[in-house]
Amino acid sequence: MYRFGKPKIVLTLLCLFVYIAIAQEGLSFDATIKGQVLEATPEQIPIPDVIVSIVGSEDPTYVVYTNDKGEYTRTGLPAGRYTISLSKDGYGDRVGQSIVVAAGGEFFQIYKMRKKDTILTFLKKIPLSWILFAGAVIVMIIVFILLFPRTSD
Repeated sequence: MYRFGKPKIVLTLLCLFVYIAIAQEGLSFDATIKGQVLEATPEQIPIPDVIVSIVGSEDPTYVVYTNDKGEYTRTGLPAGRYTISLSKDGYGDRVGQSIVVAAGGEFFQIYKMRKKDTILTFLKKIPLSWILFAGAVIVMIIVFILLFPRTSD
């Protein structure tokens, strides 16, 4: 029977701890959040330069921007709960559901954003809307002139 002395046990445990520490050094315990932002149209065109805010429950807000393909990536996040919000001029803002990312984990989500309607884009969608809009403006001008006639002193 082989007997281990105290120095050999201590040396064996020390070597074991050093081995574990070296093995874990190459591992990353940081979380990654990735995604893509597309237009909410049948063509699903990628939207570049969208401001992606990643808000942690206990951490500061991380901000990244989408590239030309509408993709974004944020690495180095501590594990935890995050909420993703998207904004860009000309589009309606989006706020995603709260997500939980584990240490060393990765989360990927595709978001779709709609363009905001202006009076011009709204009128383009409806046939004959320009005629109705112009007619309404003319009627309002006539009513204004009739109700408030110009008086000369």
